[in-house]
Amino acid sequence: MNTSLCLGALCLYLVITLVVGSWTRRYSATANSFLYANRSLPLPVVAASYLAANSGALEAVGLGAMAAQYGVQAFHFYWIGAIPALVVVGLWIMPLYRRSGVLSIPEWLELRYGPRIRLLNACMLLVMLPLLGGIGLYASSLLLQTLTGVRFITGLWVAAGVVLAYVLLGGIRATMYTEVLQLLILVAGFAPLAIVAARRLHSLPTVDEGMKTHLWTSLPLAQPRSAIDVASITLGLGFVLSFGYWCTDFVLMQRAFAARTDSDAQKVPLLAGFGKLLLSMLVVLPGLAAARTIPGLGSTLRFDQATPAFMQQSYGPILLALGFTAISASLTSALSSNVTAFGAVFMSDVYRRYVAPARSDRHYLLVGRTALVVATFTSVLASYLSFHFGNLMEQSQLIFATFAAPFWAVVLFGFLARKVSESAALIGFFTGTSVAIAHYVAFSYGYLPYGSNMTANFYSAIYSFSAAAFTTVLAAQFLPNLKSLDSPGLLIAWKDLRAVRHDRGIWILSLTLVASCALLNYWWR
Repeated sequence: MNTSLCLGALCLYLVITLVVGSWTRRYSATANSFLYANRSLPLPVVAASYLAANSGALEAVGLGAMAAQYGVQAFHFYWIGAIPALVVVGLWIMPLYRRSGVLSIPEWLELRYGPRIRLLNACMLLVMLPLLGGIGLYASSLLLQTLTGVRFITGLWVAAGVVLAYVLLGGIRATMYTEVLQLLILVAGFAPLAIVAARRLHSLPTVDEGMKTHLWTSLPLAQPRSAIDVASITLGLGFVLSFGYWCTDFVLMQRAFAARTDSDAQKVPLLAGFGKLLLSMLVVLPGLAAARTIPGLGSTLRFDQATPAFMQQSYGPILLALGFTAISASLTSALSSNVTAFGAVFMSDVYRRYVAPARSDRHYLLVGRTALVVATFTSVLASYLSFHFGNLMEQSQLIFATFAAPFWAVVLFGFLARKVSESAALIGFFTGTSVAIAHYVAFSYGYLPYGSNMTANFYSAIYSFSAAAFTTVLAAQFLPNLKSLDSPGLLIAWKDLRAVRHDRGIWILSLTLVASCALLNYWWR
């Protein structure tokens, strides 16, 4: 009965996504409209899509696994790992991008540095996006297997096939509108579970497990051999990984650029920040409760199974079907986000520029759709890598520490330092990535002992960012920038920081968001 209801609810959701794909097809007649939706969508849709793009597999399954394994430390990914960066993006980074008039982050990189940096970023994304899409596919298949008994390989191809169908129909618009639907279903499916989890935790005997029950008071200041420490949280997650993700992520900016006005674009990350505060309770509390009520987590059951197992234990047939659909929706949405981003990057930044620069729009539209197929099948292959990690968040943070952390150093100095040239940025990026790879190899073979894989990833991010920053600045002394940077939106200047003071509403949103985050950190300290 439960299996039939779950599969029936999932089928209904999948049919709706295909209808949305068909409805948005009329707006996707050209290659640019199929892969981008710049300055064309209302604020509520863009903000919800922006939040949903970050609320896929890692939110529904990965952070529940983090809560089951590390306790309340999972809140850091929502609070210090998101809110400060979102405020900075809303106040200063988004206006910078909008003034430059670009359609994507790679385009901004070419304006600031040159074509080689744009190509490097495109190649990096073409590696990262299928890896991240594979995480979503793996989680989706694992969910189907846990709740319904469907074979892993069957769930893998079903999820991939449905996602491919609706993104081929409607492109980026179909993805963004289905992300709005996915977010609503996620909240509806997880809100009752969070209430059950809170009651369950309240009824169980109070246990003080140090860093598993306290955010800050039980953490050592700088101790890599502990499960987690203050230095790795504040620097590795709070600055390097967080700012590197929220300020430069292609998928997120592809959505934010779709806002119709500059003011709306600034509000998108701020409104998403409030959504992150809500989602933190909906996703982390079930993971905390699962750790205390589900036997065998971390041994006979993977931590990634914590939330589905707790849902199966706590929900009746109807709520289980809703919760199952909520997780499935978030997982398929995560894959579609990465697939459409892959298509946009390949078509715009590689194929049209270097392979066939003067072909018809119909040809580029066909190439874009073909790239979506390639991205989907590559993600299927990449999903098998997830078996080698304890939980999904550890896998994703390793990817970001290796590629995004050193690239954040390049982008940051691009914002701040006129003297940094394209050659200096290239040297910095490759140095930082090399340090991250060497760090991972040394950790894997036991030469660098850490208290947890997560701590190792955070320190890897710190080291790779630092190496990239140092070598970028050093190389800039010998390879100075000769490129003109007089175009608007390339450098952050003091006048840019003062300009946003005139919009009182954005300042009120920012201050309220920061205050809310601070209060939650104090409450769970």
